[in-house]
Amino acid sequence: MRYAIRHFLSAVMLSLLLVSLPLGATQLIDPISESIKQAGVNVNLEPVATGLTAPNWGTSAPGHPDRLFVTDQDGILWAIDLTTGNKVVFADLSVLLVPLGAFGPGSFDERGLLGVVFHPDFQNNGLLYTYTSEPATGTPDFHAPEAAAANHESVITEWQVPNPADQASVVDPISRRVLLQIEQPNFNHNGGAISFGPDHHLYIALGDGGAADDQGVGHSLQGNGQNPANILGNILRIDPLGNNSANSEYGVPADNPFFPGGAGPFGGEAGCADGVCDEIFAWGFRNPFRISFDKETGDLYAADVGQNDIEEVDVVVAGGNYGWRIKEGSFCFDPNGADPGFVTDDASCGPPDLIDPVAQYDHDEGIAIVGGFVYRGNDIPSLRGRYVFGDFTRVFFGNNGRLFFLSKKDIVKTGSIKTSKISEFRLAGPDELGLSLLGFGQDANGELYVLGNMTGVPFGDTGIVLRLARGSESNTDSSATKVHNFITHLRGRSQVPTSVDTRAQGQAIFQLNKDGTALEYTVIVANIENVIGAHIHNAPAGANGPIVLSMVPDTAGFLSDGPFIPNPGVTLNGILAQGTATVDDLVGPLMGMSLDNLVDEILNGNTYVNVHTVENRPGEIRGQIR
Repeated sequence: MRYAIRHFLSAVMLSLLLVSLPLGATQLIDPISESIKQAGVNVNLEPVATGLTAPNWGTSAPGHPDRLFVTDQDGILWAIDLTTGNKVVFADLSVLLVPLGAFGPGSFDERGLLGVVFHPDFQNNGLLYTYTSEPATGTPDFHAPEAAAANHESVITEWQVPNPADQASVVDPISRRVLLQIEQPNFNHNGGAISFGPDHHLYIALGDGGAADDQGVGHSLQGNGQNPANILGNILRIDPLGNNSANSEYGVPADNPFFPGGAGPFGGEAGCADGVCDEIFAWGFRNPFRISFDKETGDLYAADVGQNDIEEVDVVVAGGNYGWRIKEGSFCFDPNGADPGFVTDDASCGPPDLIDPVAQYDHDEGIAIVGGFVYRGNDIPSLRGRYVFGDFTRVFFGNNGRLFFLSKKDIVKTGSIKTSKISEFRLAGPDELGLSLLGFGQDANGELYVLGNMTGVPFGDTGIVLRLARGSESNTDSSATKVHNFITHLRGRSQVPTSVDTRAQGQAIFQLNKDGTALEYTVIVANIENVIGAHIHNAPAGANGPIVLSMVPDTAGFLSDGPFIPNPGVTLNGILAQGTATVDDLVGPLMGMSLDNLVDEILNGNTYVNVHTVENRPGEIRGQIR
């Protein structure tokens, strides 16, 4: 029966070649007119770790509940202690990667270290798996479609930790075993997420091969998303400990939707010869960034990045076709030849079994969805059962990512899948994220983490990990004690009395210790030149005031004998100032007072951070502390 179904599906694939939009279909300029509104309780974003480059995925390891393992796009796998924020290098894979910077040094890229997952039996076998973008070898398991030249290879690799019970034990670099090498015709649309399902099989998200509109060099006539005879544009499912693939390095589960029922051959290109690759679990994706399983129900969620109009959230089922490039979201899509593709007003297109998203939004709200997790933590009870995700940025290089969640909770019940509206988080304190959103993390307890940086590129050290935590309107907790975390976004537009036109921006993060005797601070900046000072000033929004604390980082080679720096540096992308202030460091009107007085001023909205430069000595970027 399975073999008969397989040939029926192959015939369906052939019919897709003939699908086209009806004559007269017109472009939709504003496909979704309803805007995303803020809803739900306020949430805090509590700093956990700084000094990363471009963190894009975070996960836990069995037996290590107090650590979050974070992939940095430049090749570093960090182990972050969630109780202290200390981070150590768990693996350095940077030497394996293609040179990053698709448009030259320091530029945007979608390649790199994109995913990590630990084997469910990690405590016994010490195994983990990574997804990396590596130079093309010429001998992949899957060649780029249409004999296109390879830009790079997506590589799934198994590693081992010698003593998984010991937190000091890290990845053994000589334990490397390559499971799968897939040629990519372009630098973009790599997907990159890997995750173990409840079935202990490994799921791998692959984009459609890049470029645009799923057409051109390296793309099938009908688009890679609708051609399951090649491996791109799909979510794969493999057994990393099996060996029935063509290269014998992994297994193809016999209950995969398109497995040939034991007729063979399996895996590799031979496994695609009958029109459907055996490794495919679900298909019809453009760039699934990211996928994750609900910790409680085992349901698989994918966030599929759209082309020019629609971003979507999908609940993924075995054998499902999610529509790209026939559809973008729930809308019919016209690839439009050599011009940019668009969605249309056509009422239907393609075969009737295409699966529409459970939620979607258009590019009035953002430009690239970033998938997260169904919240299963305990800190924010009202969020439980809701899928948390976001958008990279409203405007490219605007570094103004957004944080969303599905309005409905538990949208998958008793075999039915519901659609949902989308809500935006209310942030306690800052009025925006102030970062390029790059990914999410989930710890062993189901709590979630927001990962981003201030440049949107895999360079510098502006990367940060933030914990999503319950907040409140009053910026105090339920016991009426003062909060201990504050954050401010630094922009040129916040300068007083007139804004400064600058590409520079920053974030200042403050954490007060429990007994109120020390204030830890970190100032992160991007695209700023010739800094001469960074301070906390005492004044409400819209006014200028005196300095009450100077933040001068000796580690950056700055002098600490005054509020201004006589020997400024060059362009900075990273940590400008980091240290701990006590009562002895307060100056101006707060000199001789306790840190409680500074905290009172912060809570009353009477403090701001100002970063001064040679060109803008009164201040180039500024933000009110909240």
